[in-house]
Amino acid sequence: MDSAPGILLSSGMSTRFGSEKLLFSLPTGETLLEKALGIHLQSRIVPLIVVVSPTLGTIIRQKPEIFSFSKLTIRKSRNTWHTFSCKWGSGRLIINEDFRKGMSSSIKKGVGCLTEEEKAGGLVVSLADLPLLSSETINFFITKFFDERVGFLLPVFNDITGHPVIVDFKRFENDIVKLKGDIGLRFLLTQYSKAVKKIPWKDDSVIYDIDTPKDLERLEGSN
Repeated sequence: MDSAPGILLSSGMSTRFGSEKLLFSLPTGETLLEKALGIHLQSRIVPLIVVVSPTLGTIIRQKPEIFSFSKLTIRKSRNTWHTFSCKWGSGRLIINEDFRKGMSSSIKKGVGCLTEEEKAGGLVVSLADLPLLSSETINFFITKFFDERVGFLLPVFNDITGHPVIVDFKRFENDIVKLKGDIGLRFLLTQYSKAVKKIPWKDDSVIYDIDTPKDLERLEGSN
């Protein structure tokens, strides 16, 4: 089966939430970050690159008890990034000191963790605050990307573009490394609109992100 490397963006400032939202404990007993790790590590993303803020990186290292559900542990340091492991598998973690410069800085940090061989095909970009996303959904889009062989592939629900976004990295590498600000890949989706394939999706799992504490109310019945 086809697989692709992926970047899990986890370094947002959580301004509207009021505190570090990825540390919020869900009804299942896991934090929002652990929920995202489980979803993405059980998909066909290989390797998974997790980009975090300096504060979140410090908490992961110094307060492992917060992540007892997943047994998240940072392992060895490899130049600019670290390996990590948890109950669902392992990946790479990098701290983005420039996280205040927006999503584009995190994407570029994640790309820096990949080998040239890993950059040769599709690259998955996803968000850590999409708790309704599933591994099966991610796998569907990975398969669809390799079937379609387009520049960009992404889901759409009610005319709203969602995640994961999958990009032919080598084709757009020069553009990606020049991205700036908090728009992420959206600028390229507009600039290269003819290379974009949008897939209508059946539910809002690809767009339902957590911005405020009120957004978590929908998850109260989870188990």
